[in-house]
Amino acid sequence: MRVAIDTAKCQGHGQCVMTCPEVFSADDQGFAVALQPEVPASLVEKVERAALRCPERAVRIERA
Repeated sequence: MRVAIDTAKCQGHGQCVMTCPEVFSADDQGFAVALQPEVPASLVEKVERAALRCPERAVRIERA
């Protein structure tokens, strides 16, 4: 599974960062970035929760 942030949608709410800091962080302007685009199996559920918690639906999950 891969994850990415749609930068056109992200408003910097930080829900993904709070839900899964192992994969997401905030840049200097407070917008989300994916630290690990290739999601380890152990973090798949947390990334899915982070995507659901994003109010802007900016977290994109790509399954192989």
